[in-house]
Amino acid sequence: MSWIEFIFTPLGPLALAALIAAVYLYANLSRRLGAVTKMPPYYRWFLPGGVLMALAFVAWVIQRAASLTCLETVAFLATPVFGLFFFHIPLLIGVGINAAVVWRYWSWLLLGER
Repeated sequence: MSWIEFIFTPLGPLALAALIAAVYLYANLSRRLGAVTKMPPYYRWFLPGGVLMALAFVAWVIQRAASLTCLETVAFLATPVFGLFFFHIPLLIGVGINAAVVWRYWSWLLLGER
């Protein structure tokens, strides 16, 4: 393990936790904006997106814990296949859902509409 990995590896779960906290913040702000502007409740899509991101967070922690152990019974948890299906794909789908909902509510700030 290089010194760069040693320094930046603990920041991975912190970044995911901060991203999930930002989703919670955007959900509350979008709910309030939608109530004022009488928009449909698109903010409810933040929940499945946040759940997928939380699944990615848990999978990241499990995969790192499994890679630290030398047990053959948990060797599958440290494979790239597990990372793909339980970390990368849920994180991609969750961030995509949340980005689409954020764009739906907050695009007027960038486009100068309304």
